[in-house]
Amino acid sequence: MSRENNISYFRKLIYYFKSCEVSPTVDEEDRLWNNIMSEISASRRRRRYELNRWRISLISLGVAAMLSGIVWILQDNNRNELHSLYVAYQAMDVSTHIKSDKVKILTGEQELVSVDNGARIDYTKSDEKLVLGDREVAMPDDAAYHQLVVPNAKHASLVLSDGSVLYVNAGTRVVYPDKFKKDYREIFVDGEVYIDVVKNEKAPFKVHTTSCDIEVLGTSFNVQAYSSDTNAEVVLLRGSVKLKDKHEEELLLQPDELAVIMGSSIKEKKHVNASDYILWTKGLLKLDATPLSAVFKRLERYYGVKLIYPEEMKSMKLYGSLDLQCSLEEVLRRISLTAPISFQKMDNEIEIHINNVHKNN
Repeated sequence: MSRENNISYFRKLIYYFKSCEVSPTVDEEDRLWNNIMSEISASRRRRRYELNRWRISLISLGVAAMLSGIVWILQDNNRNELHSLYVAYQAMDVSTHIKSDKVKILTGEQELVSVDNGARIDYTKSDEKLVLGDREVAMPDDAAYHQLVVPNAKHASLVLSDGSVLYVNAGTRVVYPDKFKKDYREIFVDGEVYIDVVKNEKAPFKVHTTSCDIEVLGTSFNVQAYSSDTNAEVVLLRGSVKLKDKHEEELLLQPDELAVIMGSSIKEKKHVNASDYILWTKGLLKLDATPLSAVFKRLERYYGVKLIYPEEMKSMKLYGSLDLQCSLEEVLRRISLTAPISFQKMDNEIEIHINNVHKNN
């Protein structure tokens, strides 16, 4: 109640008593005066409350705006990082390097170094040099992003600057910074890698592919996401990972779970024995009702040889395991022991035929 209202209220009371020709007692005057002072005090408290409420609201809005700005800056940094990774990925002439007979590390379109098959590439030993077995290679100052290119019939292992280890399969490209930023770790993968991520809750680890994005804190998982394939797979061994497809749909994986991404959409999740999916790092291929077409595609990448086979052979299923440390001819011979096929080597290709009567080649 305002000061003017208080005075008006007091005058009305006086007028009332006069009109009734009643003289208030001392007690009534005291009560009247106390009521008036209580009303004035309450009015002041309401004004202070309203003022404080506005102050709190303004402070809250300021804090929210500041936090939103911080989140926006972090998101913007992440977007810039992803953009830089993708630009580096797009800058390379794929056909030239994937068909090479050497594992290579590129900076932009320039070749930094060629390494032997099965080499271990380590970025943890020095900020200025990368270690390749028993030799060191100086890193250029102007190249923040490197690209490991593992052609068909080759493989390699990569230790990133944070200590996370990647086992990189044939026909795979990995784009990564020579040194991770403090708050985030991001790489781009086209192909198949098994990753053992060093845990760091302050810097989540993200793997980007052409079909989905994967975020982890510390875990081990396998990613098979070749841009030339229709489907991609993510299999988790330990920890937890969050997948996000290109439609912003999310999926959380627990150990021994596999996610299938078709095109740019997450399609299914199922329980598997995750260890079977990383046997390729030991030169083995586990088969469990695996279509022959999928087996042949893996063999083509692993050995770098084109396999020609009829359409009706694609739906055949294989079980067991294959030792990929043998020659391709020996692997095909072992397949022919359980499947009715024969094969013939033709220059850089192998033709595979269905036998009418099962026979060994």
